[in-house]
Amino acid sequence: MDSKTYLALLRTARGRSRRLDEAGDLLQTALLAAIEAQRGDMTRAENRRWLSGVLRNRALHEARSAARRRRRESAYDPPGPGEETDPLAGPDHFVTTLPPALRTTALLALTGHTKAEIAWLLHLSDPALRQRISEIRRRWRQSGHGLPPGAGAPRGDLSFGLVRRALISRVHAAAVVLASHDPDGHLFVVASQITRPRQPPVSGI
Repeated sequence: MDSKTYLALLRTARGRSRRLDEAGDLLQTALLAAIEAQRGDMTRAENRRWLSGVLRNRALHEARSAARRRRRESAYDPPGPGEETDPLAGPDHFVTTLPPALRTTALLALTGHTKAEIAWLLHLSDPALRQRISEIRRRWRQSGHGLPPGAGAPRGDLSFGLVRRALISRVHAAAVVLASHDPDGHLFVVASQITRPRQPPVSGI
């Protein structure tokens, strides 16, 4: 790519980005997407138009992510001068008091997994999972807390329905064992590196 074309693309990125110092990173991300989509030839007008669309969409996504981060940070109310927080009062400490089986179930529930996802990840039947959840809630109430942690619908302005559907499509890929997202809605997957059983099947039994 010649310098004239690059500078023209950089001007477009500056017009889309919130801050001038972010334009270079925005353009590099868009150019990487162009290469992956086999649209790296910027001498072609249709590729430049495509790249302009990527810059626009990426800039909007970054702006929404920044707005969500600001809302999360403003919602956090740190203790004032002379105030102390009780590390034994929250759900994090409560989870450490649980037996290992209940601890794993509670962690998955606290991180937003549905009952179906927890049952699949832990290889549990529906009655077994219900029993674990009931026991976790009983212990939570006995610890002096009110509503169980994680109760209620997901909070925030993410489109959780679209996120769920996108995650389902990810786990259909080969070797993918878990798909999730961060607070800003970025998806990620965990894939297994095991392509064959650890031990050969035993025959003759």
